[in-house]
Amino acid sequence: MRWNRLEPIGILPLIVILRHSFMAEPKALYLLLAPVGQLSGNGQLRETVSERRSRNGEDVPFWYLSPEILEKLELPCEKAGLEAVVAEDLTAINWLKLRFGGKSSTINLDIDLLREYATELPPGPKFRDISL
Repeated sequence: MRWNRLEPIGILPLIVILRHSFMAEPKALYLLLAPVGQLSGNGQLRETVSERRSRNGEDVPFWYLSPEILEKLELPCEKAGLEAVVAEDLTAINWLKLRFGGKSSTINLDIDLLREYATELPPGPKFRDISL
């Protein structure tokens, strides 16, 4: 019998195969990219994300992507040291762009990956000691 010659593939490769076979199709979303700190540096983006989630639920399609998450998701960035916001709603991205600056575009992403990796709030503000 041929079955005796087969080596077990192990559980990890099987999980990877199953995960990729059941993943959602990529969806066109809106992306705002900016240098680290431009979006999240003063804590206002953290407040914005918190307000959206409390008003629209935890699964609102609005995510903050740190430089580490951008790298993990292998998003095409022209340089390192960027952070991003991804949203399903173009008006949200346009409003953030007016408020914080940055470069907006569209991107196809798997929402399940965003829900897995990008559910954390943006960092809080950095307080600096300005006393003499």
